[in-house]
Amino acid sequence: MHKLNDLQQWLLNTPFGRNILATEEAFYHNTVQNIFGYYSLQIGLEQIDFLTNNKIVSKYVLNNDIKCDLHFLPFADNSIDLIICPHSLEIIDDYHFLLQECYRILIPKGKIIISGFNPRSLFGLFGKEYLLKKTNYISVNKLQEQLYRLGFNICGGKFFNYLPPLYNETHLLRCEFLNKIGDRWFPAFANCYALVASKELISPTLITNKHQFNSQSIFAPRIGVAG
Repeated sequence: MHKLNDLQQWLLNTPFGRNILATEEAFYHNTVQNIFGYYSLQIGLEQIDFLTNNKIVSKYVLNNDIKCDLHFLPFADNSIDLIICPHSLEIIDDYHFLLQECYRILIPKGKIIISGFNPRSLFGLFGKEYLLKKTNYISVNKLQEQLYRLGFNICGGKFFNYLPPLYNETHLLRCEFLNKIGDRWFPAFANCYALVASKELISPTLITNKHQFNSQSIFAPRIGVAG
């Protein structure tokens, strides 16, 4: 978990990190305010409250409210309405186990929001020279495919923050105009992205025996395969 803490301190205490954090917080605050339910869960960056605008009363933050291994979440099946994962997939090995656990504990049609660094951005190309050189960058296309295979349905997303990886606050302020035009002119090269997905209901598929006209049919559920 020390990698997650290093990332958290970088976001809170460096000029470039704070700029990324500001745009990421704005995305989460705008997105979670219209998601309702009984229980919500934040996985990662526990010192930063990304659920502050969410109207769900019972909120849990891993490492603050609950201590556990990220591979095994201590919640019952189909019990959580909303899960957010700010950069948590990037700092653990075999993150697909965490995605499987999120799928297990989400209610049907429950939402998961995942944010990460974009490897196609300038920061993705050159950021490894800085503190985040041990971060596992995951492309948005790869993550989309893995979510689909698990049984999630992508229902939203956004690219955000377009500043070059500069560590001087004055230089960053001069480039702030890029955050205003990035969505229109070069969204795929943003420093960060976020995906919003919902847990699909398992629907039965009717399988019939083609060789026997009156044979008994069976129902086989479609079950996602972990990526």
